[in-house]
Amino acid sequence: MRGQNPLERLSSRDVRQSLQWSALLAAAIGLASLLGLIHFPAAPLLGAMIAGIAFGASGSHLRVPRPAYVLAQGAAGVFIATSMSPAILVDVAQDWPLLLAMTGATLVVAFTIGWLMNRVTGISEDVAVYGSLPGMSGAMVIIANERGADARIVALMQYVRLASVILSVALFASLLPDSPEASLPARDISPLSPILAPALAAISLIAVKLKRLPAAGMLIPLILCAVIEATGLLHLQMPHVLILATFGVIGLEVGLKFTREVLGHVIRLIPAVLISTIALIAISAGLGLILYALTDLDVKTALLASAPGSIETVALVAIATKANVAAVIAFQTVRMFTVVLFGPFLVDLLMRLPIWSPSLRIDAAKPASRSET
Repeated sequence: MRGQNPLERLSSRDVRQSLQWSALLAAAIGLASLLGLIHFPAAPLLGAMIAGIAFGASGSHLRVPRPAYVLAQGAAGVFIATSMSPAILVDVAQDWPLLLAMTGATLVVAFTIGWLMNRVTGISEDVAVYGSLPGMSGAMVIIANERGADARIVALMQYVRLASVILSVALFASLLPDSPEASLPARDISPLSPILAPALAAISLIAVKLKRLPAAGMLIPLILCAVIEATGLLHLQMPHVLILATFGVIGLEVGLKFTREVLGHVIRLIPAVLISTIALIAISAGLGLILYALTDLDVKTALLASAPGSIETVALVAIATKANVAAVIAFQTVRMFTVVLFGPFLVDLLMRLPIWSPSLRIDAAKPASRSET
């Protein structure tokens, strides 16, 4: 209305957004409660993610505020550190050749699936590789966009994989026996914990400014908390309500990425993306079984260590399903740093290989442009 006061328009928009947030949070809490009733692991994470997908795909423009997501990453880092035994970290560090070998094997599998996506669907080479690399989904989308690749297709491939990994690892990990390391004797919680643990999580707001360190918002609080735990002087514990909020915020961040714009632009690719995602998860599970056969890790921990998801989501599932968190973090961290730090270099190197020749295309799919509009 032409004569409407700008303040009234602003107030009306705020009311609508507040109602949408209320509905989204109610749906997330309701779904998490239902999943909790059937004892599904990581119920707050999955409930929030499913609610976020439903709202994002229906056209909602809600987004998790950046500070809230950064704080959730910091809280996740503290939560993960307090769930690890320092002695286990020493044991894992001794297996560094295996860490690198598993990282290399996972990247080879991911690249092969990306190449097959290019051959079958016709999406451009760089999009296929960026979309298939397991690591930090958000970082891959940003890097792809900065380098001129179609970030919408990369986003679809990355977020479908991430959501599928969360669902699959939570389901299968709940069916496997707990890790022996998950049943360590309980330690006395420091009376300073209710103050110190959230304060360490809040450091993420500063740490995230370290652009050269991937996932700094999570890793810096994790490292600081791990050092405190390793001294043996203090044992911290995140307040339960903050743990639930952490799961919820990270779940919403993933779910709300499935917007109409992303899904509408690449709807024809969804079947191929789902098939490639299932293939990547299945082959990664195979690598996990090899890891189980070569080490003293239990099968649940080995499968989670090789899971092609983001470090914070896989680690949270590892905690919820009582796996060896330190081993999972070690394998996931090595792969994350490799992908994020060397991803652009690896893509440039792979683009020079002769395997991208049009004559090697599996079918007659028309190649997709770099940035369809």
